[in-house]
Amino acid sequence: MPIITRELNVLARCGNQFRGERLKALSLTAAQAPYILHICTRPGRSQEELAAALHVNPSNAARQLARLCELGFITREAHPHDKRQLAVYPTQKAQDAFPLVRGVNAQWHDYLTAEMTEEEKAQLEVLLEKLRRRAALWNETRGDLP
Repeated sequence: MPIITRELNVLARCGNQFRGERLKALSLTAAQAPYILHICTRPGRSQEELAAALHVNPSNAARQLARLCELGFITREAHPHDKRQLAVYPTQKAQDAFPLVRGVNAQWHDYLTAEMTEEEKAQLEVLLEKLRRRAALWNETRGDLP
């Protein structure tokens, strides 16, 4: 496995464990945290829009959203512009959890970058953004790799 992929996988797995431990008291999993962040900052999006924004399979998004609904973090209502779709809205419980989820993400970021200079952090952000754009392009087009 190429080193970039391996390193990104380790970062993702460790980050999920970190978030999972800290969000357990809220009855949230690490996989649900991005949904809380997106739904609280962009209420009223459809399930399909959320899946696309999070780069996840729509069926996975539907399962996570169903669980968040069961836990009382979200509500799903008929989309105001397309009654065939469901729009997702945060409940007060999600609004209350939102700053805690953001705080956990900030703690992880601060921990990871604690030994970096400001210049190194800026360089890393630029490089990661390049990788993210390429990954998102593939995800959107499912194009063949060269």
